[in-house]
Amino acid sequence: MTSSQLSGKSVLMVEDEYLIADALCSAFEMEDVHVVGPFPNVAAAMEALDKGATADAAVLDVNLNGERVFPLADRLMADNVPIVLTTGYDGDAIPRNYAHLQRLQKPVHLHELFGCLNGLLAKSVT
Repeated sequence: MTSSQLSGKSVLMVEDEYLIADALCSAFEMEDVHVVGPFPNVAAAMEALDKGATADAAVLDVNLNGERVFPLADRLMADNVPIVLTTGYDGDAIPRNYAHLQRLQKPVHLHELFGCLNGLLAKSVT
């Protein structure tokens, strides 16, 4: 795995499936990435942001036990936080105003996730 842009960064993670969240957290920590969360729902992530949590990027599961993550995506986009959406749905299930966001199909492969995040963070510093 290459995490050149990620090392030392923080990533907000919103994922409602415990095993997936745990595996992603472990992978990030092995790459010297601080995980903000993981949060199982939009409200918990919003509360953390309200209390001052910050992140260099975000990994958001689109469907959180029936709840859509888009209100959180709106807030992060307003703060210019790069976002990777993860989903089991195809691209047609993503509303048009979020179609520009990076999207990875579940199950997510770590090298793809790290590649997307590296690319987004590289763009954000140029």
